[in-house]
Amino acid sequence: MKSIKNKVQQLLLTTLLFIFASQLYGQKPAWGARFDFDVKNELEPKLVLVDNYNYYLLTVLNTTGMMASNQILLRKFDQKNNLVETIKHRFPELEGGGTLHNFLGSFDLGTDRAVVFTQSYSSKAKRDVIYQHVFDKASQQFTSTIITEYPIASAYKSGDVAVKRSPNGSRILLHYKVPASKKEAEINHLFALNGQTLAVEWQKEVQFDLGFFTRSLVVTNSGNAVLLRIPYSYKLDNYLVEITAQGQKDIIVGENLKLHDPYPFSIGDQDYLLAFNYPSKGIRRGDFGHLMVYDLKSGSILANNEIKGFNSEISIETALVRDVLLQNDEIYVFTEAKVDVTPKPTPGTMGFPEKKFLFGPSFMFTLGFDGKLKKTSPFPKGTIGEAELFQSFGLVQGNGDLFVQTGLYNGFFKWNYLFNNEELARTISFHFYDDIRPGVKVRYVNQLLHYFRDKDQFLFAKITTTDKDQMSFGTFSEVK
Repeated sequence: MKSIKNKVQQLLLTTLLFIFASQLYGQKPAWGARFDFDVKNELEPKLVLVDNYNYYLLTVLNTTGMMASNQILLRKFDQKNNLVETIKHRFPELEGGGTLHNFLGSFDLGTDRAVVFTQSYSSKAKRDVIYQHVFDKASQQFTSTIITEYPIASAYKSGDVAVKRSPNGSRILLHYKVPASKKEAEINHLFALNGQTLAVEWQKEVQFDLGFFTRSLVVTNSGNAVLLRIPYSYKLDNYLVEITAQGQKDIIVGENLKLHDPYPFSIGDQDYLLAFNYPSKGIRRGDFGHLMVYDLKSGSILANNEIKGFNSEISIETALVRDVLLQNDEIYVFTEAKVDVTPKPTPGTMGFPEKKFLFGPSFMFTLGFDGKLKKTSPFPKGTIGEAELFQSFGLVQGNGDLFVQTGLYNGFFKWNYLFNNEELARTISFHFYDDIRPGVKVRYVNQLLHYFRDKDQFLFAKITTTDKDQMSFGTFSEVK
């Protein structure tokens, strides 16, 4: 009886706190109906074509095997956050059948169009084809167009393809790397597309010497490509190549440095790169102990800061720069780790456990315009997410400020309050009683955020898991 009494008292207290909080903060949550969502297989969800009447959720299915599914899913929602239509568009099949597909990326093109890039290749057709699939809101239809294609001997000889967009959205760059052995020169084809019209503004074939391979590509805000070149030999350092419409140049970034994939940003019209790195010689405590700021115009390192936090994660897979904010002559770099949490095989079990990763821990690094580190601000403990869908945090500009979404147990904050450990009375806390129930698991998709300026509302997304996974969207108003 005492246990039952305590539970009743706890329930009453929770309810009273919820009512009190709602009255105090003035927040009015309005959640739409749940809809089925494939947490494991729906790739890179993003909000597109947003206006005051509707918004769309764009995802892609790209699975193989007996239950293969290769299609674009575009879900349309009304003002009450209810799903009203799902538009599907299958990837094209090449002649002869047996077509394999790769999803390359998707982007919004303003409020009226969105684009998805895919690769389709086949041994029977002996073709490797790169498509763009553009959805037009006026016609409510997708149009698929071939950007380029190459002959291949077999599906095993298809090219490596990447599509990236500049942070300011002005340029999309398609990179096709022709398959080659270590003893063959690497041939790269680059197509620079206008970030809004998708018109090809320039294209170029680039050939590199032996001994290195291209690992990654980024696009600067001025529209140039920067490739990271990795040596086959551990005795050599990696380097960068900047490619423009006029030509290309090699960038040797200091001595004895191993760079991870860079991240571009700009101060005014000046392009810079951020890159986690580690020394290639001497003693190092991990692969993510330094954060470099590189000036592309002067060809020099502004600073290579020693940082703490990521190397304490023994099984860290990588460290990611999610966003960069410039304010008051300071550079705020929002980052998170991707950590391998795959369980170790136990005696007597067959095979290997399925790979599992988490996002987090996360940090904000504050740099001066001279590139030097001024402050390291960790996100709240417990701010983690299950990869690939659940990032550990999300960012949204709204109400004249930047807000940080950290999920169910940490909440939604003005960014400067979050990192100064201050309490903000009108910040949303997601400890709602309907989200915390036996047999129910709720996870917020932190990066799925939007601010409706005309309505002064913030949009959030969450996954509710019972006997299946379902997503729902909700808006909160009167957030100050």
